[in-house]
Amino acid sequence: MIGRRSVWLTIVFLAACLGPANAQSDDSSQTAQELRKELNEMREQMGRLQTRLDQLESNQAPAAAPSAAPATGQQQGTAQNTLPQQQGPSKQVGEATATHQTFSEDSTAAPRYDNVPLDPKYHGFFRLAGTQTILKIGGYFKTDFIYDLKPGGNTDSFIPSSFPIPSALSVNNSTISIRPTRLSLDFRVPTTQVGEVRFYVEGDLFGTNATTPRLRHAYAQAKNFLVGQTFTNFMDPDGFPDTLDFQGPNGMVNLRNPQFRYGAALGPSTTLYISAEKPSSDIIFKTPQFSAQPNAPSPDGAIRLRQEFEGGHFQVSGLFRSIAAFLPNGKQDSVFGWGFNASLGAKTIDKDNFILAAAAGHGLSRYIQDTSGLGIDAEPASATALRSTPAIGVEASYQHYWTKRWRSSAVYSYAAVDNTRLATGTTYNHGTYTATNLIWNPGGSLHLGAEFLYGWIVEQNGGKANAPRIQFSAKYTFVKVDRDRD
Repeated sequence: MIGRRSVWLTIVFLAACLGPANAQSDDSSQTAQELRKELNEMREQMGRLQTRLDQLESNQAPAAAPSAAPATGQQQGTAQNTLPQQQGPSKQVGEATATHQTFSEDSTAAPRYDNVPLDPKYHGFFRLAGTQTILKIGGYFKTDFIYDLKPGGNTDSFIPSSFPIPSALSVNNSTISIRPTRLSLDFRVPTTQVGEVRFYVEGDLFGTNATTPRLRHAYAQAKNFLVGQTFTNFMDPDGFPDTLDFQGPNGMVNLRNPQFRYGAALGPSTTLYISAEKPSSDIIFKTPQFSAQPNAPSPDGAIRLRQEFEGGHFQVSGLFRSIAAFLPNGKQDSVFGWGFNASLGAKTIDKDNFILAAAAGHGLSRYIQDTSGLGIDAEPASATALRSTPAIGVEASYQHYWTKRWRSSAVYSYAAVDNTRLATGTTYNHGTYTATNLIWNPGGSLHLGAEFLYGWIVEQNGGKANAPRIQFSAKYTFVKVDRDRD
């Protein structure tokens, strides 16, 4: 087949051959009519050559495509010199998991087995010039309009444990917040030694002050070895319900923790993960003469077994930890903490789906939304001994699609601890979280929604409070994707 360069050399050669002919005609006193005839013949010949050249170029284009295809045996999701070849859904990340839509988009940040992306078409990725690295700049801009009919404690998130007790009546409060706005960088680097390496960094504006940046995720994963900060291995990264509220259900296991993790496939759709994670004994009990002095003797350990199936996923995980603190008698005591967490996400009718999750154990409070940070991982059983506090958390949600662009979710959650008799009367005992919403996607990356939330809390001494909240939210994802046109 004649290449592009060969065609142009032929054109130059013909012009060179015809040039002397023109000169010879002039020397022979050739008439203007003959010269014009010769010129027209040259134009016709150039037109035929250009047509042939266009045909050659169109025939050569498909032949170049295989150079971008992945090599035999290359793992799914590996970046190429250009964008990766489009892949079908992986058995380790099923279609139901990949297409589950939530307002928070938290599942995007979760590490996946073999770094397989949720989106097999790599929407939004681009290759960094002069490298084989591809990058997606993700995240979204979100504004919340919040109105509390009674004091709701935390003004930016709905957290029952923050409700003031006693609750002031006839006190309303409103706020506008952009703190959920987040930005992420998703790097994927192909290597010959360990396959694809994923570096993921994400932050939002929920720092210590009004809009201070805060790091959410920062991790690297290669060959299913992970190091860095991301969702704890004890939780279900796909167990987030579709809520406008930033916090989410109070009984859900949710914690981002620095860790070392390894994942192994036990079957085409079954995966086992083990991790060693940053410990923190969440203990803050006080006496008139003493405040608890917690310490962490060893890392927390977690193990998680996950099963993907055509319509969803199921997983069960276990947690093991050592909780320690110095007691009023000046001696240290440590107790064993443990817990399990089981969750299920599955499709029902059309795009509708539900999530069910339950966690229980002793010394589990740090990992549950409503009780994390309250200092009740363990409580004094006596002046000389600790007891890891029993805790439970449950979560249930159902997502219904009215049309392709309108959807709603109903959410219920409950969290509780079993306090010791020495716990102070104002210690958290149990709380409830409920929510219902209506979300509209008018097109592209824009989502608008309205949500009603209601929760209540009960303390050890029987003190209680409840609070309703109305929230309106607008979110625009930075990477505009219209998958309806794929």
